[in-house]
Parts: sequence; structure tokens; C-alpha cells
Amino acid sequence: MTKPELRKMTKKDLLALAKKKRISVSESMLKADIVDTVYGRLSSGTGKISNNVKSKRVTKPKAKAKVKAKAKTKAKTKAKAKTKAKTKAKTKAKTKTKAKAKTKAKTKAKTKTKAKAKTKTKAKAKAKAKPKARVKTKAKKKVKAKVKTAKRAPAPRQGWDNGRTIRQKAVAGKYELTAGPVTMPPVESMEIPADYGVTRIVAMAKDPSWIFSYWEITADRFMQLEKKFGAEWTKCTMALRVYDRGAKDHLDIGIGYEARAWYINVTGGGRYQVAIGVLTPGGRFVKIAESATVETPRGRASDRIDEQWLIPDDVYDRIFAASGGYEVTAGGSAEMHKMLEARLEEQLASEAVSSFGSGELMPEEKERGFRLRVATELILYGATEPDARVTIQGKVVKLRRDGTFTARFALPDGAIDIPVTAVSGDRVEERTIDTDVKKKSRVKEPVIR
Repeated sequence: MTKPELRKMTKKDLLALAKKKRISVSESMLKADIVDTVYGRLSSGTGKISNNVKSKRVTKPKAKAKVKAKAKTKAKTKAKAKTKAKTKAKTKAKTKTKAKAKTKAKTKAKTKTKAKAKTKTKAKAKAKAKPKARVKTKAKKKVKAKVKTAKRAPAPRQGWDNGRTIRQKAVAGKYELTAGPVTMPPVESMEIPADYGVTRIVAMAKDPSWIFSYWEITADRFMQLEKKFGAEWTKCTMALRVYDRGAKDHLDIGIGYEARAWYINVTGGGRYQVAIGVLTPGGRFVKIAESATVETPRGRASDRIDEQWLIPDDVYDRIFAASGGYEVTAGGSAEMHKMLEARLEEQLASEAVSSFGSGELMPEEKERGFRLRVATELILYGATEPDARVTIQGKVVKLRRDGTFTARFALPDGAIDIPVTAVSGDRVEERTIDTDVKKKSRVKEPVIR
């Protein structure tokens, strides 16, 4: 073996080679020193070159044939040893199974003989016993049979392992009457999904003056609209169209792309239908989805004054007094009117996250004459990292999966400070954007023509 070949070997392999050739080398030696010592010993002839190391000497063909023959004989002997081991294992397994079968048969025979002996002894004892004893034993047997049947009667299942789902068990537990404590099963937590992958809009009546509407538009539908309008898509706006089916009129409310729900101010006792769509710059409305028709209650006493619905005066007085009516009206109708008006102003001036829609469908009161009311609102939307924590005016806002958020505020006259704070998911970084909004409405004198 040459020196370059030894240098290519690792230190570990050199140490192994030195150990095999009985060459004294320590691990603390450098690799170059180990190479020199091993090469010197091998070149001097004291160390033998292993069969795994390639030699430059050319062997004769006879020697090669002998080596091949030896290898073949070794392989044959190994194969024979393997087959012998397999046959031995099979014979051992067979003997074990036979021994087990024999032991089982013996134990069965023993149990049978014991049972027969017991039955014989019982029969002899019964034959020797007197008739009185027989009557007593029959009575005892009957009592034992009753006790056994009572013991074997299946007890009512008080646990929750009766095949029902956890939700069914939890619902059933609400109606279980018991004197002791009831152990309720754990109810699995359900995370409400942000969307359902269906384009639709739903409208429902909240009270006589308000309709609540929510909707979902899939990303595929938005892509279709963008392809349809092309370059005009950036100039289009999203809008809600409220149809008054009684008056055969409609109202358009502009909304943002991030909005998912809206409160709509309507007239009590009407039939309405809400559609969501796109308004083009030319004023054309392209409908995306439409809700079912919603009916709102009238919000006032019935116009019918039939005798069927007539309440006697003494009954009416008792009902009115029990509801505190006399205490409220003690200050007269003017005080009552002021109280109701103040409550309405508090609702309109609220800075809670909500929306009041438009006031064009406000109820008309004929005795007040021609009226005009205008309400404004502010839509605030933004985006951050999905794992961040966002607060608006100190209130936590729930983020969507992509980190976007939206909030709507009633916008009364005056100045409003809206600080938006976002804290990173690892609570290391905090950013705040403070938005100041001022609004001033001017009421002009009416023009009579």
C-alpha cells in the first residue's frame, strides 16, 4: 500500500489497520505520524497487508480458482445451516402445540369428572333428606332465585356511555331531575368559521324600524365580476338596494368591500327585500344576491276598535297602573315627549360599533308635516398580521384569517378621537394610529315656494 493511499484514509481507519497489523500506534498521535509509522512497518515486511486492501502483485489464475471454490463451499454450508435451523424451529412449534392440546384435553376431562361427582353427591343428599326438608329447600331456592333475579336485573344507566354524541348528552342533561349532583360530560368546543363558501344575503326584522342584514360573497364571485367589468371595475362601488314592496320603491346604500353586515332603517309595518350588488359609474345596479322578503311589525296599537278587542275601563286602569304608567305620565305629555326624544338622541349619538344605514325610509307623520333627517356613519377598516391583537378605542376587535378588520361608527356632530392599536403576536412590538374626525351639520331655513 502506498503512502498516498494511506493519507486518503481517515484517522479512525488508520488506527483500525494498525491494530489489525499489530503496529503500536496511539490515538494522541497526529495522522501524518500514524501514516509514517504504518507505512514504514508495512514496507519493512513486519505488518501483513489485509485481503481488503488492494495489492499491486498479480495473482495467478490457479490461486483465483481456489479462492472461488472456497467461497462456494462456504455459501453452501451456510445455506444448509439455515435450512436445518428452520426445520428445527418448525418441529419445536409442532411439539409445543401438541403439548398444549393435550393439557387442554386433560383439564376439560378433569372438570367434567368433578362436575359429575358433584351432581351425584347432590342427588344422594336429596334422596336421604325428609319431605319437610324438601319443602324448606324449595322455599329457600325460591328466595334465592328471587334474590338472584333482583341482582341480575340491569340497573339504569346513569353514565354517558350509551352511544349518544357528547352534544346530545349535554342537551339531555338539562332536563335530568335528580336530588344529587349531576356530572355533565365535556362539551367539545366548536369554532364558528369565518365564511361558508356560499354567496348569499340574509335579512331579518330587528324591530319595527330596523332590519339587520348580513351576507357573504365568495372570492370566485369577485373574480368573475372583475373579469366582467374589466378596467371599469376600479370605478365600481358595492351597494345594498332595499326594495319597499309596499310602496314599490327602492333605496341604495353605499357600503365598503370589507363590510359583512348592515343595519337598515325602515318604516314599521312594511314589506322589504334587500339585494347586494355593484353600482357602475353610470348608475347601473348589477345584482349579486337577493334576500327573502321581510315584514316588519307596525310598532303601534292596532287600528281596529271592534268590541272583540275592547278592554273594560277598570281592567285597563289596573294594567296601566301595574306597568308604572301613572308614574311616567305624572309630569304631563310634554315631559313624556322630552324623555322619548332624549332616549332617541342617546341612541343616535352612541359611539358603539354599529351602523344606522340611511334615514330616507323614516316613518312619515302626517300631523308633523314635511320632514328631513340625515344620519352619518364612519367606516374604519385596516389590516395587520393575523396573530396580532387589535384594539379600537380600547375595545378588542376580532381579526379575519388574513388579518383584515372592519368597524363602523355612528358619526354625530363634534369631534371623535379613534385610536387604533396593534400589538404583535410575540408581544414585543406595538403600533398605534390615532384618527381624529370632526363633523358639523348646518340646518338651513326651509324654502317655501
